[in-house]
Amino acid sequence: MDNLDEKYRSKNPFSVPDGYFDSLEERVMERVKETGKPKRAGALQMLKPYLGLAGLFVFAMLFVQFLLPRLVDDNEMLAKKTEQKASAAQEEDEYIFDTDFDPSREEIIEYLSQESDVADFLFAERR
Repeated sequence: MDNLDEKYRSKNPFSVPDGYFDSLEERVMERVKETGKPKRAGALQMLKPYLGLAGLFVFAMLFVQFLLPRLVDDNEMLAKKTEQKASAAQEEDEYIFDTDFDPSREEIIEYLSQESDVADFLFAERR
């Protein structure tokens, strides 16, 4: 390792041509003048992202309106809807209460005393 340091310490591996920095400023200024002012973007360039987004929405609308109904089986969809309506009607029937049922306070207490353990009532107040 020391050998390499000694070998390259005395010799600079990089070199610059003679007179390079004397004419550097002139060469840079020539290139800047050549490029000139940047061109303004045209109307089409400015509208491109919006046109792409509008095209995407049109494609999605056409897909949903025309292609999707052809891909879905109407009979299968109708069967699913009928099945869903039947299950919803069945669930409604399960949750219908008797409107004439109006127990008194004593009847409720009697029912609870028969169905529940006394210890449940005692410990329920402590919770």
